[in-house]
Amino acid sequence: MDSFVNGRVFSGPLNCRARRLTVAHRVFAVALLCAVWSLVPQDQALAYVDPSVMTYTIQAVAGVAVALSAVIGVVFRRTRRKIFELFNIDENAHKVVEGEVGRVDPRATDAQQRYEASRQSALRIEHEFELRAPTAPRMVRPRARFLYALAICLFMAFIVFIAPALEIFGANGDSLVFGLPEVWWVPLVFCLPLAVLVAVCASVLRGRPFYIVLAVLFALTLAAYVQSLFLNTGMLPADGGFIGWDEPFFIFKDVVSGIVWLAIIGLVVFASVRWPHMLLKGSTALACAIMIMQLVGVVSVAADATKTSAANMARPYVTQGELLTVSPKSNVVVFVLDTYDTAILEDILEEDPQFLQGFDDFTYFPDSVGTMIPTTNAIPNMLTALKPEPGQDVAEYRRTKYERSTYLKDIHDQGYTIGMYSDSLMMDFNNPADLAVTELTQNVHPVSQAPVDVWRTFVVMEQCALYREAPWLLKPVFWYYTSDLNNRMIADSGEGDMHDSLYELDDAAILKMVRERRLQPTDQGVAGAFRFIHLFGPHFPYSVDEEGANVGTNQSDQISQAKGSMKVVKEYIAQLKELGLYDEATLVVTADHGVWFLTHDPVSNPISPIMLVKPRKQPAADGVRQPVRTSAAPVCHDDIQPTVMQAIGGDVAKYGTGTPLLDVPEDAGASRVRYFDALTNAGGEGQRFVEYAIQGDVRDLSHWSKTGNVWYGA
Repeated sequence: MDSFVNGRVFSGPLNCRARRLTVAHRVFAVALLCAVWSLVPQDQALAYVDPSVMTYTIQAVAGVAVALSAVIGVVFRRTRRKIFELFNIDENAHKVVEGEVGRVDPRATDAQQRYEASRQSALRIEHEFELRAPTAPRMVRPRARFLYALAICLFMAFIVFIAPALEIFGANGDSLVFGLPEVWWVPLVFCLPLAVLVAVCASVLRGRPFYIVLAVLFALTLAAYVQSLFLNTGMLPADGGFIGWDEPFFIFKDVVSGIVWLAIIGLVVFASVRWPHMLLKGSTALACAIMIMQLVGVVSVAADATKTSAANMARPYVTQGELLTVSPKSNVVVFVLDTYDTAILEDILEEDPQFLQGFDDFTYFPDSVGTMIPTTNAIPNMLTALKPEPGQDVAEYRRTKYERSTYLKDIHDQGYTIGMYSDSLMMDFNNPADLAVTELTQNVHPVSQAPVDVWRTFVVMEQCALYREAPWLLKPVFWYYTSDLNNRMIADSGEGDMHDSLYELDDAAILKMVRERRLQPTDQGVAGAFRFIHLFGPHFPYSVDEEGANVGTNQSDQISQAKGSMKVVKEYIAQLKELGLYDEATLVVTADHGVWFLTHDPVSNPISPIMLVKPRKQPAADGVRQPVRTSAAPVCHDDIQPTVMQAIGGDVAKYGTGTPLLDVPEDAGASRVRYFDALTNAGGEGQRFVEYAIQGDVRDLSHWSKTGNVWYGA
């Protein structure tokens, strides 16, 4: 079949070849643009579920990509023109062209008639366009509508819900109870069918509503992509620390990101009204290009997950195994109540002086200093007795901390079984040294089946994704804490085997379990049992009342939760007394850190974790125990390891940075220097540890001074 274009006969086969060449040319141009933009590195949430942060390197590479895109665009237009000239294709075919313009002489006899005819012709054309505008969208066939809708819906599903979740979980496997190898499939199972369903619903629409709906979906996704790529600078780690959302810094972020979002949505919707079909094609092409760029980063993560998923089926987990077993010989138990600051305990004691009733033979140290914050640094420090050395690379310290420490091995070699219960051990189970440490424990081991709660895991993953993709104004809605995420991903263990049940930082559930299942004396160790039990404590969000019952997220307060969390320790103590094992036990009750805020230098408030200790002792002849006493001795976290070594008969001198807690003189005062590594925000230089020396009462900031030791990359 021949075509007549621009006065020339255009044969059918040649026309087909021209069309194929034109389509191939467009596909090549789009692929070339995608290849250029794939050079832009995707910003990932790193280190403790920390959402993405824009860097100068990304800006520079993005600038180069934009420049190359402009060059490619120019080349594309010129080569397209040459192709059209080669095949005699008229670009203006089927376009409405205005008629010739001629001057009307008002003195002519037919001037009025010609003027009226021109006016009527203009009104007729205007009326035709008005009629055509609302009906033009209906010209898109149902199949085409579905394909357009599917492309935009997949764009939103992938960019907003799938890719961020996979990247965050892939980059933070050491902080999460289930890493990417276990849960990579969860967002795909839910999001892809939902995208298809929404596409079907959108394709039912016809005319202008169809165009506007797809434009809104595209605009929201594009705004989220811009947010994660350019506007997330200054996001804080999701470690549960207080975030002052009402501070000027975040208000400014709210305004800037809000303006950008409104501008993107407004421009896209306006374009969909003015140029509906052109925008539909352009947005679809751009959506595909962005998905290809994002896929570059996600594919590598997914590929690694696929390769390692089989191997990770046998990875160790922190289980509840032996949590309720105690030794009939000797027990050394360290309770770590997250965020329990001395100031909180002081407020409770002022309200209720009998709050520590039952803590017989305990000594309470109000002047207590931690070592490192936040939890992901403090817990490993308490289990290794190591902190970064001056000048040491933080990444190297974290990678080798268990390898270089002999603390847990020393406990094991003294004939004590070991149970470590925390979601913040920060072990790399692909590291043979860390894997070897798990063999010293009774509860860190593979399980028969990882008990993943699929629905709650999906909700958790999307909460992480939306926290990264949402504008600043909505980020508080999706704020999360890593321990809370871990707890929600674990399927309820019920009454099953505790060795196959994962440990959760859920104080209400632990208290219920201790009360119902009770402590069981089991003679497993040669000398005794060592237990390290990390509890949620008075950490935000508040969901436990003062009786230790779960009343729902944000339905309690800090003081009530502090009282409820201590119920776990009190119940443990009471059952040790019932079993006749209390006097022979050494108990330490502390916190990983006190109440703290990620701030700029200097530290703005004193940070003091609670510290109480009961030594191993023979019962008095009359069976009377002494009530808790208060000591003014200046103590610190470095004193815990020597205290444990003293209790199990180990080498106390090996841990010379500290002193057994009860051996610290009360009159040491300012003569004893204690060190604390504060996590601070260095602005453009990122987060860092700043070491402070504390001489005198920790609760007086005038006794704090910087040592000059700083570690970047914290």
